[in-house]
This record gives sequence, structure tokens and C-alpha cells, in this order.
Amino acid sequence: MRSIHPYHLDDYPWRLEYGTPNLVGIASLWAGRDWLDENGVEHVHAQEMSLSQTLVEGLREIEGVELYCCDHLENHLPTILLNIKDMDPGDVGVMLDVDHNIATRTGLHCAPVVHQQLGTVTRAGGVRFSIGAFNTREEVDLAVDAIAEISKWSRERTARLCHQA
Repeated sequence: MRSIHPYHLDDYPWRLEYGTPNLVGIASLWAGRDWLDENGVEHVHAQEMSLSQTLVEGLREIEGVELYCCDHLENHLPTILLNIKDMDPGDVGVMLDVDHNIATRTGLHCAPVVHQQLGTVTRAGGVRFSIGAFNTREEVDLAVDAIAEISKWSRERTARLCHQA
């Protein structure tokens, strides 16, 4: 009715309508909320934390892996931060992505003060795994295997460099 005007209107509520609403985004948000209602937020969180616990337990067994804030996972989000001794976190992230098809986030994670507290600022942060509702045990096992392989490669590289020196 008001779209006949060539310029934006000053009258309310039309003044607030600057274009087509993001209907796909609205529908997606609605579907996501319905999915959470059907599956239960507590159940989804418990599943994510169970996988996070499995990931942490596997990573603890790998020589050269440094875990941060993973001693107690109660009241924790399903995110795990790590570094591999003698490796830049960015390099670890690239190796996970390119060689193992595993997506992580590396760096300071928009939280340099937290990384300063953790002592990881000088290392350019860390590698963060984020477990989600659709991750599986098999994917967690693959992540542990990938970190084990990368850490072993790093240890062997360091030993070769030390032997050459």
C-alpha cells in the first residue's frame, strides 16, 4: 500500500522497514528452536560434554599436548583449548584442516586477556576444538588420532633438528 512512494517514509511503523526481512534466517532460527525443544537443551549439552570428556581423555594420553582449563569439565562449555609443544597453533590448525579435514579455530579467539592469563599470548594463542550437537564419537576419535599424528611428527622433527645441531 505504501510502496508506491519513491522515498522512504518518515511515518511509523513504515519508517522502520528498510527492506525485505531475512525470512530464511527467521525460518532457520525457528527450526533450530523447534529442534532444541524436541531434543532438550540439557540433553544436547550433556551429549556435547560427554564427547568433550572423551576428547580430553584422549588428548591427555598424547605426549607433547598441553591442555588448558580442562581439569574439571563441570560447568564448562564444549570447547577444548590445546597446544602442541614446539608448534605454532596456526600451523597445527592448518595441518588439521588440510591433512585431516578437521575444522578448528586458532589464535587468541578474540580474548587476548584470557590468553595472557593462560600464558599463551607469546605462542600466538592456541588451537580450539568446539564440540557441537551433531558431532559423533567417531569424529572425536579422528581428532585424537590427528593430534597424536601431528604431535609425533613435531617430536620427530625436533629430534632431527637437535641431532643436526
